[in-house]
Amino acid sequence: MNKYISIFIIIVIGTFLFTCAEDTNVRDLAILKGKVYFVENSSSPQPLAGATVSVKSHFAQSQTNSNGAYELNIDLSSEEGSVEVELEVTKAGYETKTTSVTAQKGETTLVPDFTLLQIYSDTTVLGDTISGDAAHISVDGSHSSHIYVQSSGLQETAKINFVVTDDEGRLVDSTHSVLVHFRILNGPNGGEYLEPDSMRTTNGQVYTVLNSGTIAGPVQLNVYAEVNGQTIKALPIRIAIYGGLPDQDHFSLAVDRLNIAGRVHFGIIDNITAFVGDKFSNPVAPGTIVYFSTDYCIVEGAAVTDELGQATVRFESAGPLPPNPIDSTFAHITAWTFEDTVLKSTINAKTRILLSDVTAPVQISPTSFTYTAVNNPVAFNYVVQDIWGNPLVGNTNIKVNSTAGSLYGDVNINLVDTQFPGPGSTDFQFFWAPGDSLKDPQVFISITVDPPPDGNGYRSVGISGTRNW
Repeated sequence: MNKYISIFIIIVIGTFLFTCAEDTNVRDLAILKGKVYFVENSSSPQPLAGATVSVKSHFAQSQTNSNGAYELNIDLSSEEGSVEVELEVTKAGYETKTTSVTAQKGETTLVPDFTLLQIYSDTTVLGDTISGDAAHISVDGSHSSHIYVQSSGLQETAKINFVVTDDEGRLVDSTHSVLVHFRILNGPNGGEYLEPDSMRTTNGQVYTVLNSGTIAGPVQLNVYAEVNGQTIKALPIRIAIYGGLPDQDHFSLAVDRLNIAGRVHFGIIDNITAFVGDKFSNPVAPGTIVYFSTDYCIVEGAAVTDELGQATVRFESAGPLPPNPIDSTFAHITAWTFEDTVLKSTINAKTRILLSDVTAPVQISPTSFTYTAVNNPVAFNYVVQDIWGNPLVGNTNIKVNSTAGSLYGDVNINLVDTQFPGPGSTDFQFFWAPGDSLKDPQVFISITVDPPPDGNGYRSVGISGTRNW
């Protein structure tokens, strides 16, 4: 049995990590906690160990520990909001008591203490419990809510203890011992396994150990036994397998907007997201802290990863700004985190945001033209950019209009978000054609640059053409 002895190392990662793990694994569960006491004759109440606490309307059951404490997890995935449940406390030799409490999905409720009157001496003798047939399987005590992938250097196993009781809440004795089976109902299929996969009860107790594989994801365990042709089972057990430590090759940054008018407006918010994976390409554990810094403007200092390994902070346009915009008008953001929490070694990733300036006057060539009755098109090249030659921000609309004739080419453009000047971002072309019957002595063509509210600013330009009779 030595190979089943698990040594658990409790790693304190931080309050936020604990909260994230808790939300991830019990969001559909209501947790009930309380204590059970007993009174013998006129003595003061004493903690009652080994009492069975059951929820009548839901399949949930727990036993009190040496301090009389218990914890019940009720699956409310099919319920909406709060549910009124009835709890029953039983133990051989003591009166049975019930109470009603309100269970709330995703929350912990403290149940008022039970105090039972001892009716006659307890029939439990160590190693020999008088019981009936097995009727219930329940988790005994607490267990790890999460473990980590293989070779992560972190906890890779979780031991889960179970108790098997009869219909009066007594641990099944050796005469009524049953073989309990453990199966992985759902998992990430990364090689995770249970050892042992079955065990016969001893004093009503059994256990199994979940061993992680190389892929992160949730695991759901099925625990059951066959009794007189019927199947009894425990509430499916949920344990999350988290990724390992952050890996440099799986650490990257992305911004919501590559180009903001940061030299025009202060207070523009741009989200920056770090994507953090381990060496197996799995997301790192939720709650992994990522730190951020920038050479210009302002950025939030840190964020924690979610279930997909993403950590997002807000970047805000503000002083200081790049002092030499002719050379560069970028803000450079660096993110870093620990790849080894013991040796304190770090990894980092970088990205940049273009801080574009006000819209420059629109350049167009030619600036005037002539036309005849012959339908010969005229080509025009024009440039729309900020005063330093950078692209304007995304969703800036550029529109070309004429008082007569027809227009083709880049005449109705909605700029994409980009940091690079050139065709399609700053350089454009259109054609104007008079047609076969244009008699207007003069034609006016206008180009308007209409920015979004936090854009670079409005601009327009007009040119004219004259008919050559």
